Amino acid sequence: MANTLMQGFVLLVAGMGIVYVFLALMVWVMNRFAVIIPRFNHILPDEEPKKKTRTARPKANAPAATVAAPVVATDAAQQEEVRAVLPGAVLRVEVKPGDAVAQDDVLIVLDVMKMETPVHAPRAGSVAAVYVNVGDKVNTDDLLALLA
Repeated sequence: MANTLMQGFVLLVAGMGIVYVFLALMVWVMNRFAVIIPRFNHILPDEEPKKKTRTARPKANAPAATVAAPVVATDAAQQEEVRAVLPGAVLRVEVKPGDAVAQDDVLIVLDVMKMETPVHAPRAGSVAAVYVNVGDKVNTDDLLALLA
C-alpha cells in the first residue's frame, strides 16, 4: 500500500512539474517575442487611420481618362476638373483632348477592387486635357481630365 501511495505521489509531482515547465516555457516565449508584436501596429493602428503617402502624377503629354465625381469650376472660361472618386487603375480611356462629350458620357473606366467603374462627364462640353493613361494608378481626388 505504501508503495502504491509513493508511486502516486511521484506521478503527481512529475505531472505538476510538466505543467510548470510548460507554463515557464510559455512565459519565456511571450516575453521573448513581445518585441515583434508592436512592429505590426502600422498595419492596423489603434488610434488613427493611415495617412495618404502618394501624390497625384498628372501627365500632360498623354491621353487620359477621368472619373467624374468632385467637379470644380476653375476659371471664367468655365473649365471643370474631373477628379477620381476612388483609388484604382485606369482600364480604358474613352476620350481624347478635343472630343465633344454630353453629360453622363463615359470618359474613363477604372479598375477599383477588381470591378470596372466608369467615370462620367459631369456636364456637356469638350475635353480640354486628359491627364492619365491606360495602366496608371490613381488615388482619390487625383486630377484625371479637364472639361471646357
